[in-house]
Formats: sequence, C-alpha cells, structure tokens
Amino acid sequence: MILRSLLASTGLLLGAVSPLAQADTLRLGIGEWATGQASTYVLKAVLEDAGHEVEIRSVSLAAIWQGLSVGELDAFTGAWLPVTQASYYEGLADQIDDLGPNLNDARVGLAVPSYAEATSMADLAEAGDAFGERIHGIDPGAGIMALTERAMEAYGLDDWRLIAGSDAAMSKTLETAMGRQEPIVVTAWAPHPVFSGQSLRYLEDPEGLYSQDERIHTVTRQGLDEEQPEITAILDRFAWSADDVQGLMEANQANGDYEANARAWVEAHPELVAEWLGEND
Repeated sequence: MILRSLLASTGLLLGAVSPLAQADTLRLGIGEWATGQASTYVLKAVLEDAGHEVEIRSVSLAAIWQGLSVGELDAFTGAWLPVTQASYYEGLADQIDDLGPNLNDARVGLAVPSYAEATSMADLAEAGDAFGERIHGIDPGAGIMALTERAMEAYGLDDWRLIAGSDAAMSKTLETAMGRQEPIVVTAWAPHPVFSGQSLRYLEDPEGLYSQDERIHTVTRQGLDEEQPEITAILDRFAWSADDVQGLMEANQANGDYEANARAWVEAHPELVAEWLGEND
C-alpha cells in the first residue's frame, strides 16, 4: 500500500495506463541536480539520434528507485554509489540491474568558502554563530541529505538546521554568501559547477561518514536488456569524465536550457558519442 501510494503520487502507479508504458519509449528518471541533468539530457539526445523515443520523468529519488524496481521506469543515470544512495540500492539491488559507473572520481561532503575558519566538521559545533547554525542542502530525499542528518548527529550539531531546497537554490544561496564574504556551509559534491571559479573546500570528516571515492552508476529495470538490447548497450557504454561534463553543467547553470545545451555538447563530442553508440567496435 505504501509503495502504491508513492507511485500514484508521482504518476508511476503500478498497472496504470500511461503514455510512458509504450514499449518503444525509454522512460528515464532524472536526478534534479547538476550531474543528473547533464547525463540525462545528453543521453536523451544521443538515443533520439539513434532512432529511439525517450521520455524524461522528474520524480523524487525514492520514486525513481521504486519505479525501476517495479518496471515503471527503464533507466537512471544518477545512482551515486557505494555510499550516497546506498540505502536505496541495498533495499532494491535484487530488483534492478546495475550497469556500472558512468563517471568515476566523484565525491560528496560538506563544503565552505576558503575564507571560512572551520577546516573540519568537528569545528562546526563551536562555530554555530558564524554559520547561523545552518547547513544549506538540496532535495530532502537526496542521499546526501540523509548523510548530512547523520553527520549532524555525529558531530553534535543538535541546534543546527538542515535547509532543504533545490540544487539551483543552494547554488544561488552559496553565490550570494560568497559575494558578501559571509561564512556558509553547503552540502557539496563533485563534479558540480559551484567548484568552478569559486574557492570552495571540503570540510574534513573525521568520522568518515561521507565518501571521497564515489562513482555515478547507470541502473536499469530488470528485463530491459532482453527487450531493448540496442538501448541497453548504449546505456552500458555511456561513460565520461568530470572534465567532459564540467562545461555542460556550467552552461546548464547559466541558462537552464538543458535540451539545447545537451544537443550542443553532443555535436561537439562526436568521438565520445561514437564510442557510446558502438561505432568504434
């Protein structure tokens, strides 16, 4: 009943008749953060050029994982593992297919501007006044938010608040604070456009709650490889680096035109796209 209510609230009701249920349309769940927006729209452009229909579904992270597990979504390119989204993956690992990393050398944690005096999360308990006892975060269902709630408990930040919002809202708040040279703590991950042109640094994490060695995986519903082997092969070959995605994320942050920016990126990287399409095999 809980799962049914969750899927119904997001338009992913099991058994419902939906245009997304068409077998010839790939249903991509999107993570509404910088890397997720970049990878999802780039793959949409690549797959459409290869003759496939693609529909993007923007729902909560929990609904994405549940949707994959019951076959109401086909694929997701924003699975941060092994730590950040572990609670989702571990509960559904036997109900989805993990195609492996599409981006290595990712990282999550808490970050502050370089001018802030705090160097460790252990410093925050004594620096509440400077930071307003607030950590600025993103979507409340995101894995990094759950990790941050654990960190607040571990580091004695009982009187602090974790401010939920969008990736864009967090980035704007950070930009404003840094323009005023004000101390601020944000949930942070790399790659991300906020690390371009802004002097940010991660706080040390003595408790080891966050991951400095994350990878972003592509996961699919079970059976997609049998029903859509060509699509699954493209999803499986999809891989890029932080350098590949950085400029695209910056363009997305600047104008929010994900479709056009993805199309421009695809046209500017024909050799990498050819690898994903298997044209170099």
